[in-house]
Amino acid sequence: MNCSEDPSRFGENDFRSSFAFWTLGVISVILSFLANAGNLINLFVLTRRHMRSTMTTLLVTLAWADLVPPTVVSLNNILFYYFLPHMNNSSTFLTIHIITRSLFNVLANIFTTFSNWLIVLITTFRLIVVKKPLVAKNYCNRRTARHAIIIILILSIFISFPLFLYTSIRIYCTNNGTIKYYGLELSSILHRKFFSHLFYPTMVIISLLIPWLICFLIWLFLMRALHSAQIQLTTKTMNTTFTNDRKQDTYFRITLMIVCVLSVYMVCRSVHLFEVIYLLITQLFNFQQQIYFEQIRMKLFCISNIMLTINHGANFYIYSINPKFRLTLKLYLTYYFRRCRIKRRETFILFHLRRQNSNDSLDDLSVPCYRNR
Repeated sequence: MNCSEDPSRFGENDFRSSFAFWTLGVISVILSFLANAGNLINLFVLTRRHMRSTMTTLLVTLAWADLVPPTVVSLNNILFYYFLPHMNNSSTFLTIHIITRSLFNVLANIFTTFSNWLIVLITTFRLIVVKKPLVAKNYCNRRTARHAIIIILILSIFISFPLFLYTSIRIYCTNNGTIKYYGLELSSILHRKFFSHLFYPTMVIISLLIPWLICFLIWLFLMRALHSAQIQLTTKTMNTTFTNDRKQDTYFRITLMIVCVLSVYMVCRSVHLFEVIYLLITQLFNFQQQIYFEQIRMKLFCISNIMLTINHGANFYIYSINPKFRLTLKLYLTYYFRRCRIKRRETFILFHLRRQNSNDSLDDLSVPCYRNR
């Protein structure tokens, strides 16, 4: 039976360069671990009972969504750069690597789209709170947030659903046919020019371009509201009560936090947007021109990967602008460290008491022995 190399492996040599290794194999993996640690801390703090609100419901969902893309991307990079060079002759590993890479890429696309539209939802809720506070009391609640989250998740799965259309398992081979491995083959519908020219641009527009444009417009409105709030904070009068002063300061800090989230999102996603548009444009070139731009595409992909990882993990540092978030994290860290210290002290005392009792018993036994001698 004739077999050939998996077409998805043809571009692997471009990612064997030192630039790709240090960006994807080292920096991206380290940033992924830091991003996951920050998102886990966000989940720990935002799920506390006194932190429950409509905004924290959205932020908790965003933290869960931001956990998936860095994890699957870092696993792909670890398998490619640290395991594949040593196990390239193993058919079992090649099969696992090809299948997991295909599934991980689809999961990354789904949760990246989910994260993009969650940012739109969060900023939209904040814009309504800033511009129409009375309307926000009726519509910007936890029930509406849950329904919107479910709709966005279904939309994200529906957009990437054609990428799950694997119709068969195909046998591939390498090293002149001596090593055979298995891979998933996409449906023939996806290989048609009409579908590829229609599906991929539509997916990019819905999952990336539209959220970016909406976030940019909301960012402009929130920057204006933030500037007005800053003027009000700097021109306080003596008649301002302490309660109103504190509410205004909280309003300013939350709006500033959302503006920072938007700013990081637009900067990081703009690199990814430029990379995707560049890929769509280069498909219109002939084969020789595509080979010429292949190195540029590889470097854009590496930089875009790092920027996306930064975007998924930067929210922990942005949330620290809110003093309530910092105070909650500090209190729980102090509580758990104090509890661990008390546990260590109790264990230390118990150990020494047992040791002292054992020594006393030995001393009691030694007395009659000494007398008998």
